[in-house]
Amino acid sequence: MRALRRVGIGAKLVAATVLVLLVAGVPIERLAARDMEAALVAEHSPRAAVDAAVWRSRRTLLVGMGAVIVVAISVGAATTFFITRPIRKLTRFALAMSEGDLTTRAPLRGSGELRQLAHALNHLTGELSRSIAEARTERDLLAGILDGMSEGVLVLDRDGRILLANRALRGMASLGEDALGRSVIEATRNARLTEAIQLAGKRDEPVDVEVELGRTLPRRLLVRVSRRKSPAHARDAHDARGADLDGPSAEPGLIAVFHDVTDLRRLETIRTDFVANVSHELRTPVTAISTAAETLQLGALEDPQEAAEFVDVIDRHAKRLRHLVDDLLDLSKIEAKNFRLSLADLDVAPAIEHVTHLLGESARRRRVNVTVDAAALPPARCDRRALEQVLMNLLDNAIKYAGEGAHVTVKARSVDQQVTIAVADDGPGIPPHHLGRIFERFYRVDAGRSRDLGGTGLGLAIVKHLVELMNGSIEVESAIGRGTQFTVRLARAA
Repeated sequence: MRALRRVGIGAKLVAATVLVLLVAGVPIERLAARDMEAALVAEHSPRAAVDAAVWRSRRTLLVGMGAVIVVAISVGAATTFFITRPIRKLTRFALAMSEGDLTTRAPLRGSGELRQLAHALNHLTGELSRSIAEARTERDLLAGILDGMSEGVLVLDRDGRILLANRALRGMASLGEDALGRSVIEATRNARLTEAIQLAGKRDEPVDVEVELGRTLPRRLLVRVSRRKSPAHARDAHDARGADLDGPSAEPGLIAVFHDVTDLRRLETIRTDFVANVSHELRTPVTAISTAAETLQLGALEDPQEAAEFVDVIDRHAKRLRHLVDDLLDLSKIEAKNFRLSLADLDVAPAIEHVTHLLGESARRRRVNVTVDAAALPPARCDRRALEQVLMNLLDNAIKYAGEGAHVTVKARSVDQQVTIAVADDGPGIPPHHLGRIFERFYRVDAGRSRDLGGTGLGLAIVKHLVELMNGSIEVESAIGRGTQFTVRLARAA
C-alpha cells in the first residue's frame, strides 16, 4: 500500500489500462478461439456453416471490443474523477491564497505528485504569511518611528508628488490627508521649498534651505532635501541593462527632512534684542557717571555748588545702574529656575502695609495719594519675599507713572477660592496696542519718560515670572485717560 501511494498519476493510469485490457482480453480470446475451433472442425461442412462461424467470431470480437471500450471509458472516468477531485481542491486553495486568504491550508490527502504539490503550496503559504507579517511589522515600526519623530519627513516620487508626510510635518505645515499624491507647490504654496526640491533633483549633494510654512501660526523650518537612495538590486539591474534606464524614469525620488527652528530663531532674536537693550541701558548711566567724574576732575571740584550737582548725578545714575544689575540678576535666576520660592499660607494684608510704608516717601514727593483696602482675608498660598517684590514693582510703577496729584488704590479680596490683589491708578492709562507686550523684557510704553524716572524695563517681566512661580496669574486693564489696573490672582490657602 505504501509503495502504491508513492506511484505517480501517470503510472497509475498505465497500470489501470493494462489491467483492463488483460481482464477483458482473456475472455475475448477464449470466445474467439472456441468459434474458430468449431469452424475448423466443421471444415467439411457446407460453406454456409463456415460463414456463419466467421460471422459469430466477428460478432464476438466486436462485442468484446465494445465491452472493453465501455469498461475502459468507465474506468477512465472514475479514475479522472478521483484524480481531479484533489486537483480541484488545490485549485480552490490556490485561488483563495491569491485573493489574500493565507489562513487556509491545502489538504494532504492523496499520494505522489498531488501530495507533493499540496505540501509545496502549504510551504509557500507559510513563507508568504511570514514574509507579509515581517513586512507589516517593519511597516508598523517605520510608521511608529516616523510619527514619533519631532522632525518632519516628506517623501516624494520621481514626479515630485507626495508619497508620505509624517505627523510632525502635517502639524508644522498644516497639511491635510489630501496632500498625498499632490505636488509640493500645491500642498504648501511655498515657492522657496519648491525651488529647493527642483534643485536637489539635479544635484547629488543635499540642498539646505530655511522656509516658513503654515497658515495660522507660521513656523520657521530648516529643510534638507536629498535624493532617495536606490536599492542595491535596483542598481545592479540598472548596471546590467545599461544606459537605457538613464534619465528621469530611473530616479527613485526625493526625501526632505524638516527641523522646526521657530523657537530657536525666536530665542536668537530675544538674545540679540536683550544684548542691544542691556548695552543701551548700561551706556546711559555709565556715560553720565563718566562725564560727571571727568567734569569734576577738570576743576568742578573747586566750585562747591557744581561739585554737589555732579556728585548727585553720579549718585543717581549709580543707583540706576545698581537697580538694573539687580533686576538682571533676579531675572536670570528666575528664568534659569534658580530662584527658589518657599510657598506657605500667608496673610497678604501685612505685606501690603509693609510695601505701602516703604514707598510712602516716594508717594509724598510726587503728591500721590495711596489708599489700601484689604479687608479680612483668608491666607493665600505664596512666598513672602516674592509677594513683597511683586507689590513693590506694581505700586512703585503706579506712583511713578500716574502723575502728580493722582490716586493709587490697593485692593485685596477673596473671590472663588482665590485671593486677588488689584493695584489701580487714575493716571493717563496705557494705549491698547501696548497691553499685549507690557510684560516683555525692556518693553516700555514711554521709553523716554521711563528712563527719566529710573525704570529699567524689567520690573513687569520679573513680576509676571514671580506670580507664575507662585502658581498664580496677573492681568492688566487700562483705558486712555482713565488709568490702569494690575490684578494678581493667588490660590487661597487650603
